[in-house]
Amino acid sequence: MRRLPRRPELPLRLGRKLQSETAAITGHADPKAEAARRYGNARKAKWFKPVVRKLEKLSGPAQRCMFCSGSEASDVEHYRPKGVEAFARLAMTWENFLWSCTPCNRGKLNRFPPDTEPGGRFLNPLDDDVWEFFFIDEFGILTPRFDQAANTLNERAVSTRDFLELNREAVQESRKIRLEDLKSQVGETLQLACLGQITKAQIRAKISKWLKQPFQPDVADYFFNGPGKEETPFKDLFAALR
Repeated sequence: MRRLPRRPELPLRLGRKLQSETAAITGHADPKAEAARRYGNARKAKWFKPVVRKLEKLSGPAQRCMFCSGSEASDVEHYRPKGVEAFARLAMTWENFLWSCTPCNRGKLNRFPPDTEPGGRFLNPLDDDVWEFFFIDEFGILTPRFDQAANTLNERAVSTRDFLELNREAVQESRKIRLEDLKSQVGETLQLACLGQITKAQIRAKISKWLKQPFQPDVADYFFNGPGKEETPFKDLFAALR
């Protein structure tokens, strides 16, 4: 997971179309079945493509999954699952759409604690600041933060990590590789700074470039935009900019 831009408003005409679809689902005798039918038709329809393009843009370079940040996203994910009776009316709601990879989508399916089973509510990558709930350790493991008030690991972070398997081997290994690579590049940049062979403007340009690279972008976001910027060697890089 990573910090993402806030969800923008849809064009008026597109927003009204989604509202019309939602009204039809809400007024149907079997909202769950009607939600599945209408969403299935929409995914094949031309009018729905701008919705997908908006989600693609929000996910950033290479359209990495909004949950794991490791795989290329390809699925419109319903934050509140349309297959659950209580949420069927949200099947065509813009605020309920996310963009995810197939493994994360399949891992989540119709699970949505605490409504469907015990556990903390999943984090919404477009609404929640992920770094308030997680940190990335030296091995690239996405780790829940400790909740002082509850005297345990943050319940929402634990559910999100475990149900979606955000530390599955391939993703965790990718985070580790990206972290090691960034540390190496930052170390080389600091050496150049000590020798006076690189300017502050050039360092800022490097940071911007690292943040835009699509390979496991959660790592760069955590260490350049999040709490990880206070860790070595990243804090030394930012000190060189002062």
